[in-house]
Amino acid sequence: METVSFTRMDDGSQEDYFLLDRLEHEHNDHTTERIMLHLTQLKSSLGGYQIDRLEHSLQTSTRAYHDGANEEMVVGALVHDSGDLIAPHGHREVDAAVLQAY
Repeated sequence: METVSFTRMDDGSQEDYFLLDRLEHEHNDHTTERIMLHLTQLKSSLGGYQIDRLEHSLQTSTRAYHDGANEEMVVGALVHDSGDLIAPHGHREVDAAVLQAY
């Protein structure tokens, strides 16, 4: 794995920061795949319901789509419980913070 030569940010060289920039772009190119992987983890999330959280999220986004909702609403409906995996008592805020960047 490629790494920078520094341990303190202010010691980084131009080459170090070119490397980080390239790696960040490569990482960002796979955001959709990471979101999909995260969504699949909803299958093993909170139990007890007749359907799992992934099915619930897919139902919610499908209903929004069929209701004529715009793309932002459909995506929001799809990921509305995804923050529950890491912040069960604040998942709405986590979901909102993630989506705000887009």
